[in-house]
Amino acid sequence: MRQLWRQCAAGLRAFAADRRGTVITFMAVAIVPLIGALGLATDAARGYMVRSQLSSALDAAALAGGKIMFSTNRDADISMFFKANFPNGYMGSTVTGPVITVNADSTKLKLTASAVIATTFMHVLGFETMTVAAETEVTRSVDMLDLVLTIDMSGSMGQPMTKIAGARDAANSLVGILYGDNTVAPTYAVDGTTYNLLNIGLVTWNAKTNVTINGGPAYNPALTTTVTVPAFTNPVTGATNQTVLYKVNNSPVLFLRNPGAGWKGCVYARYVGDGSNTNDADLQIGSITVGGKYWPAYDPIPALEGESRSGTYPNSESATWRNKAKSCYGAYWNTSNTSTSHPSDVPDRPAWWHAAAPVINTPENNDCTDCLIHGITPLNHTKQTITDAINALTTPAGNTDIPQGLYWAWEVLMPGDPFNEAVVTVPFPRQRAIVLLTDGEIVGGNGDAYGGRFGATASAGTTTNAAHGFMPAPPAAPNTRNNLNNRLLQLAANVKAAGIKLYVIQFDNTNPALTTLLSSVATEPNAPYYYNAPTTAELKEAFSQIASNLSKLRLSM
Repeated sequence: MRQLWRQCAAGLRAFAADRRGTVITFMAVAIVPLIGALGLATDAARGYMVRSQLSSALDAAALAGGKIMFSTNRDADISMFFKANFPNGYMGSTVTGPVITVNADSTKLKLTASAVIATTFMHVLGFETMTVAAETEVTRSVDMLDLVLTIDMSGSMGQPMTKIAGARDAANSLVGILYGDNTVAPTYAVDGTTYNLLNIGLVTWNAKTNVTINGGPAYNPALTTTVTVPAFTNPVTGATNQTVLYKVNNSPVLFLRNPGAGWKGCVYARYVGDGSNTNDADLQIGSITVGGKYWPAYDPIPALEGESRSGTYPNSESATWRNKAKSCYGAYWNTSNTSTSHPSDVPDRPAWWHAAAPVINTPENNDCTDCLIHGITPLNHTKQTITDAINALTTPAGNTDIPQGLYWAWEVLMPGDPFNEAVVTVPFPRQRAIVLLTDGEIVGGNGDAYGGRFGATASAGTTTNAAHGFMPAPPAAPNTRNNLNNRLLQLAANVKAAGIKLYVIQFDNTNPALTTLLSSVATEPNAPYYYNAPTTAELKEAFSQIASNLSKLRLSM
């Protein structure tokens, strides 16, 4: 009996010492949570990767959409950028979104999206899928912006009249985007000084630019006064020891001579036209000395000299002119004929006048382009002022002188006389920009800002006539022909060198030569700085995209 008991006790001790069954039992119990823990780590890592990619895709899509906030293509572009950065089925996920939300004043664009992922190991714990979500937001913020719109008002802009109507509509859309719900520009005060954060001006032009103040008083020659200055040599006439400049009642621009009765508001470019091309100031703004010539003011275009004339010459006139239509004086001066060949009421060509090259034929049939009735709207911070000026744009007429449209936009944009509305310095970031709209090539002719000196038709832009010489080199490349296209390119280069963004829109004109010219004028040869807009709808779209580009974007979430 005792022996049997000892055998039983030894068997129990042996059983207790053998752990093989215990381990198996423990593993059987523990395997489920172990697999779940492994699955949690694996699926959590997958979820993190999917969410990270989802967030990056939303950021890219939001920035892309914000840059064209007001474009009809905005939502399509958002979807395209999102899909490019988060392809369908990425890591086996199924995506919902992006959902696009824009606030009431279109200053914030919010995107949200979610992705459902099938789990790998976590389903043993009862979790078949997991969902991750992300969101982002961009804020459209405007620092100080000084902007000048410069719009072609030559005759082709009225052929048909829907073109100028489309230009008005597009320009108003840009103004509306920039102002938003504000009727006046928002302000910001620093050290007791209040700054208007948005200032917009308007310049219109055809063959020349009217430099009177839009909506100001009518010109009254009786109110013209003189301003005494130190003696200088008149850069146009060559008269020495001139000590006065002339100031009219409806423009801040000072003049080298009295505009006289009937002046319509236009001025010549500061261009001598003597072929040397080393003393011209049409490519620089402000009072300046170029090549030894001092330009303290501008030369007005007197009415008889540069405006069209009505009526015909009487029978008492010489046989050459009797019953012929009267033309401006400039038309008769731009010929190779001697002074005795013009009508008796036309004075001899002034000694300082350089005739057209090539000669404008049959001057009596080439009357001068009239000065536009629209003056300049200086930089201002009131929405109604600029929209009223835009809405008043009617009756396009005359030839096209793009250099003058750009020149006076630059003059209006920058501080300093004659248009001195721009603040000299600001204690925060400021953008300066010009938006130029034209529908045609540069066309020369009598009564233009260059006195018709580059000849007539579109050849004025491309002429290689030796009489005009070459552009000053540098800055131009050696042997660059002096013509209006090349003068425009150099003027644009000077504008861009001043840190100004230059946006250019080619409207309703598919001429490839014009495309080459205007895309070179712009800050960059493609959107958002250059647009070819064949239709009014595309014109409005271009203006909207420019407005969006002028607004800064930042990720706010």
